[in-house]
Amino acid sequence: MTQYINGLVFNSETRSFNKQSFHVQGQFFDHSSNTSETEINLEGFYITPGLIDSCSQIGLAEIGIRWEGNDSYEFDSHLQYSVVDGIYPFDAAFQKAISHGITASHIVSSPKSLIGAKSAIIHHTHTTVDEMVISKDVAYSFSIGHQAKSTFFAEKKKPLTRMGIARILRETLKHIQQQEPAIKKIIVRAHKAVDIELIERLQQEFNKAFDFHVIHGTEIPLLKEATFHTVIAGPTFRYIEHNEMMALSPKLYRQLSNQHIPFVFCTDHPVSSTSHLTLEGCLAVREGMTRSDVLYALTTGAANFLGIAHKTGTIRDGLLADFVIWDKHPLDLDAQVVATFIKGKKVYAREEGLTK
Repeated sequence: MTQYINGLVFNSETRSFNKQSFHVQGQFFDHSSNTSETEINLEGFYITPGLIDSCSQIGLAEIGIRWEGNDSYEFDSHLQYSVVDGIYPFDAAFQKAISHGITASHIVSSPKSLIGAKSAIIHHTHTTVDEMVISKDVAYSFSIGHQAKSTFFAEKKKPLTRMGIARILRETLKHIQQQEPAIKKIIVRAHKAVDIELIERLQQEFNKAFDFHVIHGTEIPLLKEATFHTVIAGPTFRYIEHNEMMALSPKLYRQLSNQHIPFVFCTDHPVSSTSHLTLEGCLAVREGMTRSDVLYALTTGAANFLGIAHKTGTIRDGLLADFVIWDKHPLDLDAQVVATFIKGKKVYAREEGLTK
């Protein structure tokens, strides 16, 4: 057992940093024993749960590789596709992620797929995908709007309009409903207000059969009466590549907060680099959100939304020991990760500067 003492530990209940000690036994946080083999002094360091990217294509779309490294979508989409079957565990982006304090990601297929693959949540280290998986078959993913339309236009196939896409989406959801699915979570990529309204319409049509969530949600602020479950917002630090994204701004985070719409953060890597997750949080703070609420959304809030809070997302006995040691408050722009741990194992260290 290893005891970490005197660090400023993020308390997910009070959403504040408190000076305290914690213990790690094997893969878990565990305070049950009073004896420790090793004691590490974290005086002056900040400790948080591992950050969670709530929408990413890491491992599906390898960085530095062209089409041959892109397994993020199929034109001929099918409900039985699963992202787990396409993740490459040696994607260089995983090491970049853990060096920036991100220990897990929710893997979602590309926005080019109208009907995407079943999503999964994975840790960022191990040598096989099966070892990385925290939870699979998390949600059915869909994409509507510009990206889905452009895929069909490029292949000179239908549907070519939002009306056609809406028809296919309805038919697919009816098919899922008839199968009495174990997966109830539906996540839909959408930027434009007309597409977001379609998701609200479907939410009403299917009543309580599914739990609908929007990814991106760029124009949600235009819909003053919008009522959504948790939105996977952003990323806002990215290239604006088409007209649907013209309203994209970090103000989105404050606007969602003002409309009392809960949200979590994402990079949609490689759309925005996985290393930019804390930057998204910093931009939200700049727009008026509190650092405590942002840090909660990046850790425990994301774990709650993704249904893995019983496994990770908080520094608490019985949970997997996924945590990060920072030299400053994580939402200081110049803060750096000193060390990252996944399941109690150190997977990244900037320097061996911790006093034993």
